[in-house]
Amino acid sequence: MLRLYVRVAAVALLMTGVVGFSNLWGLGPLTGFYHVGVGLLFAYAGFLQRDVATVRHMVGGLGVLLLVVKLASFPIGVAWFGSFDRGPFEATCLVLGLGSVLAARYLSDGTQSSGGSSRDGRRS
Repeated sequence: MLRLYVRVAAVALLMTGVVGFSNLWGLGPLTGFYHVGVGLLFAYAGFLQRDVATVRHMVGGLGVLLLVVKLASFPIGVAWFGSFDRGPFEATCLVLGLGSVLAARYLSDGTQSSGGSSRDGRRS
């Protein structure tokens, strides 16, 4: 389940980055570059990384990064531009940031656990 989430998040971020590069909503290339960069990190975690613990840590860390960037960019945007309405780009960081933190914590990794052991390997 975790890998599926990471792959969907990667595709969503990469598509958002491509839309940012195409300048459909009047956004600069920096926004597209940011979304493509984070999307590539999600793609690496979802498609290439085999260690589940590493994937879980990457997803949690990238979720925190998305939330921090969003929380920092909103007041800066309001201070510089008077308003900060960027359409779906705002929702992308918030939804994927919060979703990634929750997914890293609660989604299963798709492997069968041995009888009575918890996710971190300790016996209950």
